[in-house]
Amino acid sequence: MANDIPMVDLADIGLHHLDKPRESTVDRVANELDSAFSTVGFVYLMNHGVEQQTIDNVFQASKSFFQLPDAIKDVYRCGKPDSESDGYTGKDQEILDVSSLHEIREAYDVASPDGIYPDQHAPEFRKAINKLAPQLSELTTRLLKCMALALDLEEDFFSSRHQFMFHGAERNRTIFRSLYYPTLSDTDIQPGVVRCGAHSDYGAITLLLQDDMGGLEVLSKGEWIPATPIRGTILVNLGDLMQFWTSDRYVATVHRVLVPEEEVRRRSTRQSIAFFVHADNGVMISPIDGSEKHIPVEALAYLKSRISATYK
Repeated sequence: MANDIPMVDLADIGLHHLDKPRESTVDRVANELDSAFSTVGFVYLMNHGVEQQTIDNVFQASKSFFQLPDAIKDVYRCGKPDSESDGYTGKDQEILDVSSLHEIREAYDVASPDGIYPDQHAPEFRKAINKLAPQLSELTTRLLKCMALALDLEEDFFSSRHQFMFHGAERNRTIFRSLYYPTLSDTDIQPGVVRCGAHSDYGAITLLLQDDMGGLEVLSKGEWIPATPIRGTILVNLGDLMQFWTSDRYVATVHRVLVPEEEVRRRSTRQSIAFFVHADNGVMISPIDGSEKHIPVEALAYLKSRISATYK
C-alpha cells in the first residue's frame, strides 16, 4: 500500500558507527526521511545502533514502578511545584482527544538525568533511563542533520537549536516518557474509552520504542493504518513545530491507540517509550521558506499552551 510506513536503514549513520558516515549514506537517508516526512509523517529506523537490551531494561524498570499501588505512584505525580515537567501522570489526567470519555494509560516523564525519579520505590528506573536517553539524544542529532540537508539548509540548522535535549526543563523541554497501558476491565470496554486519543505531537520529532503488543494507528490520507511493532526498529514521527518550521512540507500526522478488539490484548499490558524532542527554550520557530504560512512562535510558549489544553 502507498500509505504504508516506510523503513529507513541508517547504516553507518547509526550509533554503532563512530566514524563519519559516508556521504552517499547521508544523501540516501536524507532523501528517504524527506519522502517519508512529507507524506505519511512516520518512518521506521533500522540499524539505529541502540541495543535492544538497553530498551528492554527501561521497560522492565518502568513496569516495576507502574505496578506499585496508586498511593505510592501519586507521591511522584507530575504538576507539583517542584516537578513541573518530571513525574507520574495517571489515567485520565491527560486527555489528548476531547471526544474521549476515558484515556486509559499512565506515564512517567523526566527531562534530565538529575530530575525527579522514584528512586526509593523503583531503584533501577533512573539507571535504565539514563543509559537510554543520551543515546536517543545523539540519534536525534544525527537525524536532524539529515533533515536539514534534505531541506537545503546548513547541516546544523536544526541540531544547533536542539543543543540541550535531556539537559533539564529550564533549558529544553525534551521529555523522556515511559508509557504504560494497564489491563482493561469489562467496564473499560465501551464507546469513548481509548488507550490514547487521536492527536499530533507538539514538538519537532518523536522517537517511539514499542513493545510487541501493538495498537498504534496512524492517520494517512484519511485512512487509519497500523504502526505495527517491528523488533529492532525505532519509529519516528513529526511534531507540530517541525510542520510549522517547514511550512507544511513535513506533516505532523495524527495518531492514536485504541482499545484492542482481541480479548487477549485487552487483558495484557502494553508499554512504549516516547522521546519527545523539542527545540531549546527561547528558539523562535518561523517558516524556513520565509513565507507567512504560520505565525512565528517561541518553542516553550507553544508547548505550554498545548499542555495546558490537555492536562486535567
